[in-house]
Amino acid sequence: MYLTGKLEIDPSQSTMIKKVKENNFFKKLLDALTFGQISSRQEHETFTAVSILQQVYLGLHSIHIENIIRLAVDDYDFYLDESGEENDLEKAMFEFSSRVDPIESELFNHIFLVLEHLKDSIKYLIEIRISRKHKVGEYPIVININGIFPEFRLEEKETGESLQNRIKPLFVSQSNHDKFVDEKWSLFNHFINELELAAKKFIKVDNIIKSTAIQIIRPKKLVKNTDDIMHDRFANPVYYGYFNFDNYFYYAWLWAGMMFESNLYANNFFLVDDLGKAILMVGDNGFNAGEFDTLNPGAPFIAPTSGDLQFYSDNEYQEDLIEANLLDDTDSDLDLTDGDGTDSLDFDTSND
Repeated sequence: MYLTGKLEIDPSQSTMIKKVKENNFFKKLLDALTFGQISSRQEHETFTAVSILQQVYLGLHSIHIENIIRLAVDDYDFYLDESGEENDLEKAMFEFSSRVDPIESELFNHIFLVLEHLKDSIKYLIEIRISRKHKVGEYPIVININGIFPEFRLEEKETGESLQNRIKPLFVSQSNHDKFVDEKWSLFNHFINELELAAKKFIKVDNIIKSTAIQIIRPKKLVKNTDDIMHDRFANPVYYGYFNFDNYFYYAWLWAGMMFESNLYANNFFLVDDLGKAILMVGDNGFNAGEFDTLNPGAPFIAPTSGDLQFYSDNEYQEDLIEANLLDDTDSDLDLTDGDGTDSLDFDTSND
């Protein structure tokens, strides 16, 4: 289990709507015949890379988020921490502003800023994506946050079995499990609210959309060590494979199996596959984990037959769901990652 949140920010900036040039001959012809009425449009923000990063830096600094992992512009890494250096945000910002030409600063497409932060017994991975060009109606600043539990970090030379024994007290009873999850969930949402206020303080905004969710991984097969963890740069940031993060993330691959073994009641979460793609959403009315092989990584996947459920395609278990008549070929996909590492699932959503 891990926690996810997303802030989509619409800054108070001037925007220009521009027509996207078509390269396909047929599309060019159709565009000409319809006087451009069917052509795609993009919003182009007028902020520069340096100016918007300065505002983001001030917001992060105000709530003591100082530990940067990556700073990239259009897939070029200006800074990538591969050794676990601490409190390096100011260093990375200075390096970026000193190397970027002011004119070139107006021509970027995307900026990626990834940070880690430890607060109130939750380790956060924060990915900020800033898009100068984006689809009409999309927000140019997206902050994607993952929260994991540092007390379950896999220690040096510790085995998976030993870690599982450390986690077991949570699964002895439903109350132990639920109390732990509720406490983490409350802390996580408090942090998301704090991050939202910091953004509003240093970035003039027209609107912010906020969403949070609990996710449980259902591995295709047993994950026996950190080498078995799959990585994907376009999934949630915890799947990227940043320095030392697999040791913190490993416990999450054990969670579903331990819920199954303890037959805990499972509700209000999203079940995701090895790359974080949604398999199903479970609402208030859940199911007993031990009654189905839904959460059992040691057996073929079987969907639950009871509970408040919604199923999704485009995941590792799509064929199983189709075979069980829970999906058909016309079902629309739920894009968990938006194609760029930003989580789009939510239980709590608000517009400010």
